[in-house]
Amino acid sequence: MKLQNRFPINLDSVAGLVTGTLLLLIMLAVWLGDQAGIRVTSQLPANSIVGPLETLTLTFSEPVDGDLAIQSFSIQPPVNGSFTFPDSKTLQFIPREAFQPNTPYTLTLASGVLAQNNRSLKKTMIWGFHVRSPLVVYLVAEQGKGRLWTVEPASGTIKPLTDASLSIFGFDTSHNGEFVIFSAFNEQKGSDLWRVEREGGNPVLLLQCGADRCSVPAISFYDRQVAYVRETAGPAADLEFGAPRIWVLDLETKQDSPLYEDRQIIGYNPVWSPDGTRLSSFDGIKDEIRLLDIVTGNQLIIPSQTGSPVSWSRDSNTFLFTDIAESEAGSFTQIREAKLVTSEITTFSGESDKQDYHYNSLAWSPTADMLVIGLQFEENDPSQALWLVDIATLGGQVIANQANYTYGTPQWDPWGKALVFQQFKLKGVYKPEIGFWEEGLLEPRILAEGLMPHWLP
Repeated sequence: MKLQNRFPINLDSVAGLVTGTLLLLIMLAVWLGDQAGIRVTSQLPANSIVGPLETLTLTFSEPVDGDLAIQSFSIQPPVNGSFTFPDSKTLQFIPREAFQPNTPYTLTLASGVLAQNNRSLKKTMIWGFHVRSPLVVYLVAEQGKGRLWTVEPASGTIKPLTDASLSIFGFDTSHNGEFVIFSAFNEQKGSDLWRVEREGGNPVLLLQCGADRCSVPAISFYDRQVAYVRETAGPAADLEFGAPRIWVLDLETKQDSPLYEDRQIIGYNPVWSPDGTRLSSFDGIKDEIRLLDIVTGNQLIIPSQTGSPVSWSRDSNTFLFTDIAESEAGSFTQIREAKLVTSEITTFSGESDKQDYHYNSLAWSPTADMLVIGLQFEENDPSQALWLVDIATLGGQVIANQANYTYGTPQWDPWGKALVFQQFKLKGVYKPEIGFWEEGLLEPRILAEGLMPHWLP
Protein backbone atom coordinates (compact mmCIF):
# COMPACT_ATOMS: atom_id res chain seq x y z
CA MET A 1 0.00 0.00 0.00
CA LYS A 2 1.38 3.40 -0.97
CA LEU A 3 1.63 5.99 1.81
CA GLN A 4 0.44 9.45 0.93
CA ASN A 5 1.44 12.81 2.47
CA ARG A 6 -1.59 14.11 4.29
CA PHE A 7 0.09 17.57 4.73
CA PRO A 8 1.68 18.65 1.44
CA ILE A 9 4.53 21.18 1.90
CA ASN A 10 4.69 24.37 -0.15
CA LEU A 11 8.37 25.41 -0.30
CA ASP A 12 7.52 28.98 -1.18
CA SER A 13 5.37 29.21 1.93
CA VAL A 14 8.17 27.81 4.09
CA ALA A 15 10.67 30.27 2.67
CA GLY A 16 8.30 33.12 3.29
CA LEU A 17 7.71 31.98 6.84
CA VAL A 18 11.47 31.74 7.55
CA THR A 19 12.10 35.15 6.05
CA GLY A 20 9.28 36.67 8.04
CA THR A 21 10.57 35.11 11.22
CA LEU A 22 14.09 36.47 10.61
CA LEU A 23 12.74 39.93 9.97
CA LEU A 24 10.71 39.71 13.12
CA LEU A 25 13.76 38.66 15.11
CA ILE A 26 15.82 41.48 13.63
CA MET A 27 13.11 44.00 14.46
CA LEU A 28 12.89 42.56 17.96
CA ALA A 29 16.66 42.86 18.41
CA VAL A 30 16.59 46.45 17.19
CA TRP A 31 13.71 47.24 19.53
CA LEU A 32 15.47 45.60 22.47
CA GLY A 33 18.65 47.49 21.58
CA ASP A 34 16.74 50.74 21.56
CA GLN A 35 15.28 49.89 24.93
CA ALA A 36 18.68 48.90 26.39
CA GLY A 37 20.50 51.89 24.91
CA ILE A 38 24.26 52.30 24.70
CA ARG A 39 26.27 50.16 27.10
CA VAL A 40 29.54 51.30 28.69
CA THR A 41 32.24 49.55 30.72
CA SER A 42 35.23 50.95 32.57
CA GLN A 43 38.77 49.62 32.38
CA LEU A 44 39.44 50.22 36.07
CA PRO A 45 41.45 47.49 37.81
CA ALA A 46 39.43 44.77 39.52
CA ASN A 47 40.36 46.11 42.96
CA SER A 48 39.50 49.70 41.90
CA ILE A 49 42.96 50.89 43.01
CA VAL A 50 44.66 53.11 40.42
CA GLY A 51 47.97 54.89 40.00
CA PRO A 52 48.20 58.60 40.90
CA LEU A 53 48.37 59.52 37.20
CA GLU A 54 46.36 56.64 35.80
CA THR A 55 44.53 57.11 32.50
CA LEU A 56 40.82 56.32 32.98
CA THR A 57 39.28 54.46 30.04
CA LEU A 58 35.61 53.94 29.15
CA THR A 59 34.56 51.57 26.35
CA PHE A 60 31.17 51.94 24.62
CA SER A 61 29.14 49.24 22.86
CA GLU A 62 28.82 51.40 19.75
CA PRO A 63 30.28 54.64 18.31
CA VAL A 64 29.52 57.79 20.31
CA ASP A 65 29.88 61.52 19.79
CA GLY A 66 33.00 62.74 21.56
CA ASP A 67 31.60 66.09 22.74
CA LEU A 68 28.45 64.48 24.10
CA ALA A 69 30.45 61.80 25.95
CA ILE A 70 32.76 64.41 27.50
CA GLN A 71 29.75 66.46 28.66
CA SER A 72 28.41 63.38 30.46
CA PHE A 73 31.76 62.60 32.13
CA SER A 74 32.64 63.84 35.62
CA ILE A 75 34.97 63.00 38.53
CA GLN A 76 34.47 63.88 42.18
CA PRO A 77 36.51 65.38 43.73
CA PRO A 78 37.34 67.26 40.49
CA VAL A 79 40.71 66.66 38.79
CA ASN A 80 42.24 68.64 35.92
CA GLY A 81 42.91 66.58 32.84
CA SER A 82 42.41 66.11 29.11
CA PHE A 83 40.37 63.73 26.94
CA THR A 84 41.40 61.57 24.01
CA PHE A 85 39.48 59.22 21.71
CA PRO A 86 41.67 56.35 20.44
CA ASP A 87 38.60 55.29 18.43
CA SER A 88 34.88 56.11 18.25
CA LYS A 89 34.05 53.58 20.98
CA THR A 90 36.75 54.53 23.50
CA LEU A 91 37.03 57.59 25.75
CA GLN A 92 40.17 58.23 27.81
CA PHE A 93 40.69 60.79 30.57
CA ILE A 94 44.35 61.69 31.19
CA PRO A 95 44.87 63.50 34.53
CA ARG A 96 47.22 66.48 34.52
CA GLU A 97 47.49 66.41 38.29
CA ALA A 98 47.79 63.40 40.54
CA PHE A 99 44.79 61.79 42.19
CA GLN A 100 45.19 62.36 45.93
CA PRO A 101 46.00 59.54 48.37
CA ASN A 102 43.49 58.50 51.06
CA THR A 103 40.69 60.04 48.99
CA PRO A 104 37.67 58.14 47.63
CA TYR A 105 36.98 59.15 44.02
CA THR A 106 33.78 58.73 42.00
CA LEU A 107 33.72 58.52 38.21
CA THR A 108 30.27 59.22 36.74
CA LEU A 109 28.88 58.99 33.22
CA ALA A 110 25.45 60.64 33.27
CA SER A 111 22.54 59.18 31.35
CA GLY A 112 21.46 60.93 28.17
CA VAL A 113 22.09 61.13 24.43
CA LEU A 114 25.63 60.07 23.46
CA ALA A 115 25.41 59.71 19.67
CA GLN A 116 24.32 61.80 16.68
CA ASN A 117 21.56 59.30 15.93
CA ASN A 118 20.04 60.09 19.35
CA ARG A 119 21.18 56.77 20.80
CA SER A 120 21.51 57.23 24.55
CA LEU A 121 22.81 55.86 27.80
CA LYS A 122 19.65 54.89 29.67
CA LYS A 123 21.10 54.67 33.17
CA THR A 124 23.77 56.79 34.90
CA MET A 125 26.91 54.74 35.49
CA ILE A 126 29.04 55.24 38.61
CA TRP A 127 32.42 53.73 39.51
CA GLY A 128 34.48 54.29 42.66
CA PHE A 129 38.26 54.10 42.98
CA HIS A 130 41.19 54.87 45.29
CA VAL A 131 44.85 55.68 44.70
CA ARG A 132 47.68 53.25 45.44
CA SER A 133 50.87 54.04 47.36
CA PRO A 134 53.92 54.72 45.15
CA LEU A 135 57.06 52.60 45.11
CA VAL A 136 60.67 53.67 44.70
CA VAL A 137 62.80 51.87 42.11
CA TYR A 138 66.57 51.74 42.54
CA LEU A 139 69.61 49.97 41.14
CA VAL A 140 71.90 47.60 43.01
CA ALA A 141 75.26 46.77 41.42
CA GLU A 142 76.84 43.52 42.57
CA GLN A 143 79.59 41.41 41.00
CA GLY A 144 79.45 43.28 37.71
CA LYS A 145 75.68 42.94 37.38
CA GLY A 146 73.04 45.63 37.84
CA ARG A 147 69.64 44.67 39.20
CA LEU A 148 66.48 46.71 39.85
CA TRP A 149 64.62 46.59 43.15
CA THR A 150 61.58 48.37 44.60
CA VAL A 151 60.93 49.64 48.11
CA GLU A 152 57.65 50.89 49.56
CA PRO A 153 58.46 54.00 51.65
CA ALA A 154 55.57 53.53 54.09
CA SER A 155 56.26 49.92 55.02
CA GLY A 156 59.89 49.50 54.01
CA THR A 157 59.00 46.36 52.01
CA ILE A 158 61.72 45.55 49.48
CA LYS A 159 61.16 43.36 46.40
CA PRO A 160 63.21 42.49 43.29
CA LEU A 161 61.96 43.94 40.02
CA THR A 162 64.44 42.09 37.79
CA ASP A 163 66.68 39.07 38.29
CA ALA A 164 70.48 38.96 38.03
CA SER A 165 70.61 37.76 34.40
CA LEU A 166 71.04 41.26 32.93
CA SER A 167 73.68 43.91 33.55
CA ILE A 168 71.53 47.01 34.02
CA PHE A 169 73.13 50.44 34.32
CA GLY A 170 70.39 53.04 33.79
CA PHE A 171 66.60 53.32 33.78
CA ASP A 172 63.53 55.55 33.91
CA THR A 173 60.03 54.98 35.31
CA SER A 174 56.73 55.67 33.55
CA HIS A 175 54.52 58.45 34.89
CA ASN A 176 51.53 56.14 35.17
CA GLY A 177 53.65 53.80 37.31
CA GLU A 178 52.96 50.70 35.22
CA PHE A 179 56.41 49.99 33.76
CA VAL A 180 60.14 50.73 33.79
CA ILE A 181 62.46 51.09 30.80
CA PHE A 182 66.12 50.27 31.40
CA SER A 183 69.45 49.97 29.59
CA ALA A 184 71.41 46.71 29.77
CA PHE A 185 74.68 45.59 28.19
CA ASN A 186 74.51 42.96 25.45
CA GLU A 187 76.93 40.36 24.07
CA GLN A 188 78.11 42.72 21.32
CA LYS A 189 79.48 45.16 23.91
CA GLY A 190 76.66 47.53 23.11
CA SER A 191 73.51 48.10 25.15
CA ASP A 192 69.80 47.59 24.50
CA LEU A 193 66.59 49.04 25.90
CA TRP A 194 64.29 46.73 27.88
CA ARG A 195 60.89 47.06 29.50
CA VAL A 196 59.66 45.46 32.73
CA GLU A 197 56.18 45.81 34.21
CA ARG A 198 55.39 47.14 37.69
CA GLU A 199 54.94 43.64 39.12
CA GLY A 200 58.37 42.58 37.85
CA GLY A 201 59.02 39.24 36.21
CA ASN A 202 60.43 38.62 32.75
CA PRO A 203 61.58 41.83 31.02
CA VAL A 204 60.80 42.36 27.33
CA LEU A 205 63.46 43.48 24.85
CA LEU A 206 62.17 46.85 23.66
CA LEU A 207 64.95 47.98 21.29
CA GLN A 208 67.86 45.86 20.11
CA CYS A 209 70.82 48.16 19.47
CA GLY A 210 73.48 45.61 18.55
CA ALA A 211 76.97 47.06 18.90
CA ASP A 212 75.56 50.56 19.41
CA ARG A 213 75.17 51.86 22.92
CA CYS A 214 71.59 52.91 23.80
CA SER A 215 71.27 54.47 27.24
CA VAL A 216 69.84 57.26 29.43
CA PRO A 217 66.14 56.55 28.68
CA ALA A 218 63.67 59.36 29.42
CA ILE A 219 59.95 58.53 29.20
CA SER A 220 57.57 61.29 28.09
CA PHE A 221 54.83 62.45 30.45
CA TYR A 222 52.05 60.57 28.64
CA ASP A 223 54.22 57.40 28.46
CA ARG A 224 53.98 57.23 24.67
CA GLN A 225 57.60 57.92 23.75
CA VAL A 226 61.02 57.35 25.21
CA ALA A 227 63.96 59.58 24.35
CA TYR A 228 67.38 58.05 24.77
CA VAL A 229 71.06 58.56 23.96
CA ARG A 230 72.52 56.50 21.12
CA GLU A 231 76.26 56.17 20.53
CA THR A 232 77.13 54.43 17.26
CA ALA A 233 79.71 51.66 17.44
CA GLY A 234 83.06 52.34 15.79
CA PRO A 235 83.97 50.63 12.49
CA ALA A 236 86.32 48.34 14.41
CA ALA A 237 86.06 46.79 17.86
CA ASP A 238 89.04 48.74 19.20
CA LEU A 239 87.70 52.12 18.08
CA GLU A 240 85.70 54.50 20.25
CA PHE A 241 81.94 54.92 20.07
CA GLY A 242 80.58 57.85 18.08
CA ALA A 243 79.31 61.07 19.60
CA PRO A 244 76.10 60.78 21.65
CA ARG A 245 72.89 61.74 19.85
CA ILE A 246 69.28 61.88 21.00
CA TRP A 247 66.87 59.38 19.50
CA VAL A 248 63.15 58.89 20.16
CA LEU A 249 61.31 55.56 20.21
CA ASP A 250 57.51 55.58 19.88
CA LEU A 251 56.23 52.97 22.33
CA GLU A 252 52.99 52.42 20.37
CA THR A 253 54.18 52.30 16.75
CA LYS A 254 57.76 51.17 17.56
CA GLN A 255 59.07 53.82 15.17
CA ASP A 256 62.65 54.69 16.11
CA SER A 257 64.41 57.75 14.70
CA PRO A 258 66.97 60.44 15.58
CA LEU A 259 65.55 63.59 17.14
CA TYR A 260 67.53 65.76 14.71
CA GLU A 261 68.23 64.93 11.08
CA ASP A 262 71.46 66.93 11.25
CA ARG A 263 74.13 64.46 12.44
CA GLN A 264 76.25 67.36 13.65
CA ILE A 265 73.79 67.95 16.49
CA ILE A 266 74.84 65.85 19.45
CA GLY A 267 73.19 65.58 22.84
CA TYR A 268 73.00 63.98 26.26
CA ASN A 269 70.70 64.06 29.30
CA PRO A 270 67.32 64.24 27.49
CA VAL A 271 64.55 65.79 29.63
CA TRP A 272 60.87 66.11 28.61
CA SER A 273 58.72 69.05 29.59
CA PRO A 274 55.74 68.03 31.81
CA ASP A 275 53.29 68.54 28.93
CA GLY A 276 55.35 66.33 26.62
CA THR A 277 55.71 68.99 23.90
CA ARG A 278 59.37 69.94 24.38
CA LEU A 279 62.58 67.97 24.77
CA SER A 280 65.88 69.37 26.04
CA SER A 281 69.37 67.92 25.76
CA PHE A 282 72.93 69.05 26.36
CA ASP A 283 75.69 69.42 23.78
CA GLY A 284 78.96 68.93 25.63
CA ILE A 285 81.10 69.99 22.65
CA LYS A 286 79.46 73.37 22.17
CA ASP A 287 78.48 73.77 25.85
CA GLU A 288 74.86 74.52 25.12
CA ILE A 289 71.37 73.34 25.96
CA ARG A 290 69.27 72.61 22.88
CA LEU A 291 65.50 72.71 23.23
CA LEU A 292 63.18 71.31 20.56
CA ASP A 293 59.45 72.02 20.35
CA ILE A 294 58.09 68.65 19.17
CA VAL A 295 54.89 70.26 17.82
CA THR A 296 56.29 73.22 15.88
CA GLY A 297 59.84 72.06 15.25
CA ASN A 298 61.22 75.32 16.66
CA GLN A 299 64.58 75.14 18.41
CA LEU A 300 66.10 77.20 21.19
CA ILE A 301 69.81 77.16 22.03
CA ILE A 302 71.03 78.36 25.44
CA PRO A 303 74.70 78.45 26.53
CA SER A 304 75.57 76.37 29.60
CA GLN A 305 78.88 74.97 30.78
CA THR A 306 77.73 72.46 33.38
CA GLY A 307 75.66 69.89 31.48
CA SER A 308 73.32 69.16 34.38
CA PRO A 309 69.73 68.20 33.44
CA VAL A 310 67.25 71.08 33.35
CA SER A 311 64.29 71.24 35.76
CA TRP A 312 60.86 72.25 34.43
CA SER A 313 58.06 74.28 35.97
CA ARG A 314 54.75 72.47 36.28
CA ASP A 315 53.19 74.57 33.46
CA SER A 316 56.07 73.77 31.06
CA ASN A 317 56.67 77.47 30.38
CA THR A 318 59.91 77.84 32.33
CA PHE A 319 62.95 75.75 33.17
CA LEU A 320 65.94 76.20 35.43
CA PHE A 321 69.51 75.14 34.68
CA THR A 322 73.00 75.65 36.05
CA ASP A 323 75.82 77.56 34.40
CA ILE A 324 79.26 78.98 35.14
CA ALA A 325 79.77 82.75 35.36
CA GLU A 326 83.18 84.41 35.22
CA SER A 327 84.09 87.40 37.38
CA GLU A 328 87.18 89.13 38.74
CA ALA A 329 86.95 86.87 41.79
CA GLY A 330 86.93 83.72 39.65
CA SER A 331 84.32 81.25 38.44
CA PHE A 332 80.96 80.93 40.14
CA THR A 333 78.12 78.48 39.56
CA GLN A 334 74.76 80.13 38.99
CA ILE A 335 71.18 78.97 38.56
CA ARG A 336 69.63 80.46 35.44
CA GLU A 337 65.96 80.74 34.52
CA ALA A 338 64.67 80.42 30.94
CA LYS A 339 61.17 81.81 30.36
CA LEU A 340 59.95 80.38 27.07
CA VAL A 341 56.92 82.67 26.65
CA THR A 342 59.06 85.82 26.67
CA SER A 343 62.36 84.22 25.53
CA GLU A 344 63.94 85.83 28.58
CA ILE A 345 66.90 84.30 30.42
CA THR A 346 67.78 85.65 33.85
CA THR A 347 69.86 84.65 36.86
CA PHE A 348 67.71 82.95 39.48
CA SER A 349 70.43 82.53 42.11
CA GLY A 350 74.16 83.13 42.45
CA GLU A 351 74.58 86.58 40.97
CA SER A 352 75.67 88.15 44.29
CA ASP A 353 77.25 85.09 45.93
CA LYS A 354 80.49 85.69 47.86
CA GLN A 355 81.64 82.13 47.21
CA ASP A 356 80.92 79.37 44.75
CA TYR A 357 78.18 77.11 46.13
CA HIS A 358 78.52 74.63 43.24
CA TYR A 359 74.77 74.49 42.59
CA ASN A 360 73.55 71.22 41.08
CA SER A 361 70.66 68.71 41.13
CA LEU A 362 67.66 71.00 40.61
CA ALA A 363 64.16 69.59 41.26
CA TRP A 364 61.08 71.81 40.75
CA SER A 365 58.00 70.64 42.66
CA PRO A 366 55.19 69.24 40.43
CA THR A 367 52.50 70.98 42.51
CA ALA A 368 53.95 74.24 43.88
CA ASP A 369 56.62 76.84 43.22
CA MET A 370 59.13 75.08 45.46
CA LEU A 371 62.60 74.05 44.35
CA VAL A 372 65.17 71.64 45.77
CA ILE A 373 68.77 72.65 45.11
CA GLY A 374 71.91 70.61 45.65
CA LEU A 375 74.78 72.81 46.83
CA GLN A 376 78.08 72.93 48.70
CA PHE A 377 77.96 75.21 51.75
CA GLU A 378 81.67 75.26 52.58
CA GLU A 379 84.29 75.97 49.92
CA ASN A 380 86.80 73.52 51.38
CA ASP A 381 84.30 70.82 52.29
CA PRO A 382 83.13 68.58 49.40
CA SER A 383 79.93 67.64 51.25
CA GLN A 384 76.80 68.40 49.25
CA ALA A 385 73.53 69.42 50.94
CA LEU A 386 69.92 69.73 49.78
CA TRP A 387 68.11 73.03 50.21
CA LEU A 388 64.32 73.47 49.80
CA VAL A 389 63.54 76.96 48.46
CA ASP A 390 60.39 78.99 47.89
CA ILE A 391 60.85 80.28 44.34
CA ALA A 392 58.97 83.53 44.99
CA THR A 393 60.81 84.58 48.16
CA LEU A 394 64.04 82.50 47.99
CA GLY A 395 63.41 81.60 51.62
CA GLY A 396 63.73 77.98 52.58
CA GLN A 397 65.19 75.24 54.73
CA VAL A 398 68.00 72.74 54.60
CA ILE A 399 66.55 69.23 54.44
CA ALA A 400 69.72 67.13 54.16
CA ASN A 401 73.13 68.24 55.45
CA GLN A 402 74.74 65.55 57.55
CA ALA A 403 78.51 66.00 58.06
CA ASN A 404 80.72 64.08 55.62
CA TYR A 405 77.74 63.13 53.47
CA THR A 406 76.86 64.17 49.96
CA TYR A 407 73.30 64.29 48.58
CA GLY A 408 72.08 64.59 45.01
CA THR A 409 69.55 63.79 42.24
CA PRO A 410 66.43 64.62 44.31
CA GLN A 411 63.06 63.56 42.88
CA TRP A 412 59.59 64.64 44.03
CA ASP A 413 56.68 62.25 44.42
CA PRO A 414 53.58 63.03 42.27
CA TRP A 415 52.04 65.20 45.02
CA GLY A 416 55.09 67.31 45.83
CA LYS A 417 55.01 65.98 49.39
CA ALA A 418 58.06 63.72 49.62
CA LEU A 419 61.52 63.40 48.10
CA VAL A 420 63.89 60.56 47.36
CA PHE A 421 67.55 61.15 46.57
CA GLN A 422 71.00 59.62 46.37
CA GLN A 423 73.25 59.85 49.40
CA PHE A 424 76.56 58.36 50.44
CA LYS A 425 79.25 58.95 53.02
CA LEU A 426 82.44 60.59 51.79
CA LYS A 427 84.72 58.75 54.20
CA GLY A 428 85.03 55.05 54.80
CA VAL A 429 83.57 52.23 52.73
CA TYR A 430 81.60 53.41 49.69
CA LYS A 431 77.97 52.50 50.41
CA PRO A 432 75.39 54.38 48.32
CA GLU A 433 72.02 54.79 50.01
CA ILE A 434 68.51 55.86 49.04
CA GLY A 435 67.43 58.80 51.18
CA PHE A 436 63.83 59.85 51.88
CA TRP A 437 62.44 63.14 53.21
CA GLU A 438 58.97 64.54 53.80
CA GLU A 439 57.66 67.48 55.77
CA GLY A 440 57.98 66.86 59.50
CA LEU A 441 61.19 64.83 59.33
CA LEU A 442 64.11 66.47 61.16
CA GLU A 443 66.55 64.52 59.00
CA PRO A 444 66.23 62.10 56.08
CA ARG A 445 65.73 58.41 56.67
CA ILE A 446 67.34 55.62 54.67
CA LEU A 447 65.04 53.45 52.55
CA ALA A 448 67.62 51.03 51.14
CA GLU A 449 71.17 50.64 49.89
CA GLY A 450 71.37 51.36 46.19
CA LEU A 451 71.69 53.84 43.35
CA MET A 452 69.59 56.20 41.20
CA PRO A 453 66.22 56.28 43.03
CA HIS A 454 63.12 56.93 40.90
CA TRP A 455 59.48 57.11 41.98
CA LEU A 456 57.17 54.47 40.51
CA PRO A 457 53.75 56.08 41.16
